[in-house]
Amino acid sequence: MGPTGSKILHSKMKIVKHYKELTRKTIDKKTEYLKYRVGKIKHELWLKSRKTNNVYLTSYDNYILEKLQPGATAIFGSAGYFLEDCIENLTVIETQKIVKSFYPKAVIVEGRHEIGQIFPKKFNNFIVTNNRSDLWVDEDGLCGHIKNYKQSMSDGCLFFYSMRDTQFTPWNRLKINHYEMFIGLAKKIESLGFECLESKMDFANGDGNENPDTTNGNIKYIFKCTK
Repeated sequence: MGPTGSKILHSKMKIVKHYKELTRKTIDKKTEYLKYRVGKIKHELWLKSRKTNNVYLTSYDNYILEKLQPGATAIFGSAGYFLEDCIENLTVIETQKIVKSFYPKAVIVEGRHEIGQIFPKKFNNFIVTNNRSDLWVDEDGLCGHIKNYKQSMSDGCLFFYSMRDTQFTPWNRLKINHYEMFIGLAKKIESLGFECLESKMDFANGDGNENPDTTNGNIKYIFKCTK
């Protein structure tokens, strides 16, 4: 193909800087469910638990259960329904409508700002575990999400938050001290009205495993809502 043809093709191309700029194709419910299922490892635990008399958890899930305080608990964007048999007074909040088809009790929101509008200062525990829709943001973007979560937290609410360092942007992993980076992030979150009670950070050690915990995230925090 000559240069003229190339220019014509190029003029029809659209440069996309973020996946959100893409026009989403209409898909049937089966395809939508399969797409959701592939991206949610905790959904697989839920399916496995339904077939037995056991509740399958990760060690991190069990750790959270031991730390929960009495009262209302919310889990956002983390297939939290798999913990229904372990947590009393549980509210599962999701953004994907397909969840309602197999877990009717789920609360579906269009955006994070709706959480505080529906549940103002309601929760005593709020959990976000490696939520993929929180990823690929910078420090300010993440804090923007957490501000929205905070609107639904009562004073003294425990906030369990985990993520993967490899999907936090932008930072140069070769030049920036990893621990200092995420300690700094914790301090930034504290400035929103939280106290960091615990933090755990596990980074790649050169054994070929890029992320020590791809299920829950290798950066884990526990905050307390102070104001």
